[in-house]
Amino acid sequence: MMMGYGYGSSMGWLGMGLGMIINLAFTALIIMAVIWMFKAVFRGGCRTNGQTGAVEILKQRYAKGEISQEEYQQIKKELE
Repeated sequence: MMMGYGYGSSMGWLGMGLGMIINLAFTALIIMAVIWMFKAVFRGGCRTNGQTGAVEILKQRYAKGEISQEEYQQIKKELE
């Protein structure tokens, strides 16, 4: 009966080490995904509408006095 050459010790340790690295990488990936989802839910998340962000910026600029009421109304009308 033939025995495998070198599979008893070298491939066992190599396979175990590689498996551990893959397992750690997968675990880290899952943890990062959970953190990202947690932040997205409790911070308002990813906005699905780009205009929502633009309107918010427009409101902030108007509140700071950077633009006049006429400019505000015109830009708001263009965004909607």
